[in-house]
Amino acid sequence: MKVLSRTSSHIATAVGLGAAALFWALDLFVECRYFHPNSTCLDLLLHPEPGRMWVRLLASGLLLLLIIQNTILLRHREEAEAKDAHSRFLLEELTIGLGQKNEALHHEIARRKTMEKALQDLAVTDQLTGIYNRRKFDELLNLQIRQETRYPRGLALLMMDIDHFKNVNDRLGHAVGDEVLKELSQLINATKRDADDFFRVGGEEFCLITFCFNGGNLETTAEKLRSTVENHDFPKAGHLTISIGVTRFKPDDDHESLFKRADDALYEAKQTGRNRVVIA
Repeated sequence: MKVLSRTSSHIATAVGLGAAALFWALDLFVECRYFHPNSTCLDLLLHPEPGRMWVRLLASGLLLLLIIQNTILLRHREEAEAKDAHSRFLLEELTIGLGQKNEALHHEIARRKTMEKALQDLAVTDQLTGIYNRRKFDELLNLQIRQETRYPRGLALLMMDIDHFKNVNDRLGHAVGDEVLKELSQLINATKRDADDFFRVGGEEFCLITFCFNGGNLETTAEKLRSTVENHDFPKAGHLTISIGVTRFKPDDDHESLFKRADDALYEAKQTGRNRVVIA
């Protein structure tokens, strides 16, 4: 654009000078032809009448002023276009920079959200088994009790304990005991319904929050879990069993009363032979 402006300026200058020369030539021709036919154009050019000379100079001056004005306008246009181009360049650079910063910010936000979720999961997950821990159990049980008082859904709580688990640790070592806990967690997780929530609340104690309006169906659910464990062969520990205490939510229950009733039922299952389900 700068080259074009300079070219246009040069062309305007040439046109102006050409127009001035053409005006002089035409004026001399008219004067020689109609006003002084006995004189030559060269004589009239070299010895012009004062009035004619002033007219020619005035006309030439006006043409030159127009040329100067046009040149100035072209220069201003060139400077304005140069500033505009520079501003667009700076704007594009700024836009690119902001885009890069915005993308980096989105990545950082996503990374922090991922880290935050991982920390939240870590806070409510049992490190050994990967299922919910006691903290999450207390939180969800309180939530389900509050909802159950308003919208009954047949809330029930199952407490499970591995029978003679101490013998596994003493006889085979704690490493095998940890493997048993992890495998049992996977086994129960694969057997329970998707709507149920499963937790490790103690060393070898687990809880299941479930929903069932029918007592028979609740017993069937508990028996299915018990028999699944009984029929499973743990690679290093062989066959193990669990005892289960079951209770259903009652209108005046809170976290403590519901949990205690399930714990009492579990204790009764332990005291009356293990590998059994007791419903309180």
